[in-house]
Amino acid sequence: MRCFSVLNLFFLAVIVSTALLLGNEFSVSAFVHPTLARKDHRGFLPAIQTFASLFGTVMPFWMGATLCAHAVLLVATWGWSWRATLLLLASCILWIGIVVFSVLGPVPINNQVRAWILDALPADWEAQRRRWDRLNAARVALVAVAFVCLILAYKNSPVGRS
Repeated sequence: MRCFSVLNLFFLAVIVSTALLLGNEFSVSAFVHPTLARKDHRGFLPAIQTFASLFGTVMPFWMGATLCAHAVLLVATWGWSWRATLLLLASCILWIGIVVFSVLGPVPINNQVRAWILDALPADWEAQRRRWDRLNAARVALVAVAFVCLILAYKNSPVGRS
């Protein structure tokens, strides 16, 4: 029977939290936004603004906590195998990049969308939405790579092999 230490449980909690974040970002990118961007999508702008407000409130904390959890995990497991350490380091570096990328790319657009007045949309509102979609797709890819690094780190760790 496998022994679940506190560190093992923390590692699994980080995996689950990261998987949920990846799933959320992927579903927005693959399903929510394409559905809300179909023909005659101007009528869906109130829903888009609701999502922008919700995710604009929740995601900074979730992404920041995910980055912090990866960093704590890296420090706590530093003496493990070089493969696990290198993969966790890669995941941490990717999360730093994801947070910086988010703050510089999708977040400013998201904040603009939240503030739009539906009767006075900017002339380039559709281009801004398409740009956000492209940036979010890139962010989803980065989160997916960080997640794979995290899973491989677990697999190469003493707790993942026991």
